[in-house]
Amino acid sequence: MRNPTILIARYGLALLATAIALILRLLLAPLLGTTNPYHTIWAAVVFSAWYCGLGPSMLSVIAGALGVSYLFLQPYRSFSIHSSADIFGFGGFLILSGFIVALGEVNRRSRSLQFRQSDLLDLANDAIIELNAQDDTVKFWNRGAEHLYGWSKSEVAGQPIHTLLKTVFPVSLDEAKAGLMRHGNWQGELIHTRRDGTQIYVNSHWTLHGQASADSASWMEINRDITEQKRAEQALQRAHDELEHRVAERTGELRQTNQLLRLLSVQLLRTQDQERRRIARELHDGVGQYLAGISMTLESLKTTGPAAFPPALMRKLEEATRSTEACISEVRTMSHLLHPPLLEELGLASAAQWFVEGFAARSGIRTEIHMPEDLTRLGDEVEIVLFRVLQESLTNIYRHSGSKTAIVEIGTDSHQVWLEVRDQGKGAGQPSPGSFRPGMGITGMRERVSDIGGTLEIASDSAGTRVRAIIPLASVSKKGAEARKHSAAAR
Repeated sequence: MRNPTILIARYGLALLATAIALILRLLLAPLLGTTNPYHTIWAAVVFSAWYCGLGPSMLSVIAGALGVSYLFLQPYRSFSIHSSADIFGFGGFLILSGFIVALGEVNRRSRSLQFRQSDLLDLANDAIIELNAQDDTVKFWNRGAEHLYGWSKSEVAGQPIHTLLKTVFPVSLDEAKAGLMRHGNWQGELIHTRRDGTQIYVNSHWTLHGQASADSASWMEINRDITEQKRAEQALQRAHDELEHRVAERTGELRQTNQLLRLLSVQLLRTQDQERRRIARELHDGVGQYLAGISMTLESLKTTGPAAFPPALMRKLEEATRSTEACISEVRTMSHLLHPPLLEELGLASAAQWFVEGFAARSGIRTEIHMPEDLTRLGDEVEIVLFRVLQESLTNIYRHSGSKTAIVEIGTDSHQVWLEVRDQGKGAGQPSPGSFRPGMGITGMRERVSDIGGTLEIASDSAGTRVRAIIPLASVSKKGAEARKHSAAAR
């Protein structure tokens, strides 16, 4: 709603300008004469049209026309016009004044619109800046820019903005301006320095307007303060880096712990083999010898004849002899299973053949073994590992598979040796992900094979299970030396 006081002042100013123009024309009458009395009135009409508004400018035209008619047209001091020349001049004045008033109104409305737009831009919280594309000087600077950077409009007008704000670009200025000229807009994050010397981060959006030429174009730059956001991102990044560092430290500690556990596991397996060897020898050399002595004593008693003992006692001696022989056989079998002497004396080929035949006889599972006839010695460490894998695999077939058959294959070439054990049991079918949990036997096999640089593969489905151990011969001695070194360090 318009202010009545301002409206009245505009009408009064238009009438005052018209009165001054008429008085000035009277004063200039001796010089200009009475012809063409509209000289000064044009100035009043233009002033009223440009600065006072439509109503006041129309009032100025009417008052000026009446004043000219009254003061300068014959008959004087009368509002009547008799001369045709005066009538045409009067009509031309009114028509031309109408054009002037229309132009003035258009200009006034345009300036008013610009002022309103400027006021709206001043209401924005973001910094809105208009720049000359040729030299990057400031053409417009809103209140948001004043609040953000600390400089007033008058202080920055005509100043090169990037020198003033010490702008730090993510790319070169020339590259940014080339993108602006090519696409009509550019966006990026900038670092600016405020009047007090503090640095801030802004998200800057440039929009080109005017001519698409660096010499005549200008662009609107809208800068939004994102300093707090960037500080939060930097703090989050520091926290993330610290967390990664801690995770790396914990991962390293866990890796060292796992390595130590593997070394301890290998040491435990070696100790287990040594203990098996010792128990096997104790059974063979100790218990076995005692049982053999008992057997010989019983045999000597039997040779004394029936005359020395009654028939009932002789039957007891026969029963004791049979039990002693069975016990000797069982002790020998246990001793061989704990640590077969054939493994040290003749190698893996003989020990595996003996064990497979014994397993088939004891379990009732028809077991075949295939291996080269000229299989040579592979080294104590490789042979004991493969033999233990063979033992564990066949034991698992007997306990869990339900298979009636088993096949053992041993092969070697110049690079590696492998042992494969297959059955046709129920296998593992198709277990759900994460449901399979290896037992101690499988874990032990993996540790043994991995300790000397090999790999253990286990495939199980509804058709059966396949266990395959592969050991590269070239790395056996190296892996064994490293394992012994780590084991010594662990002790």
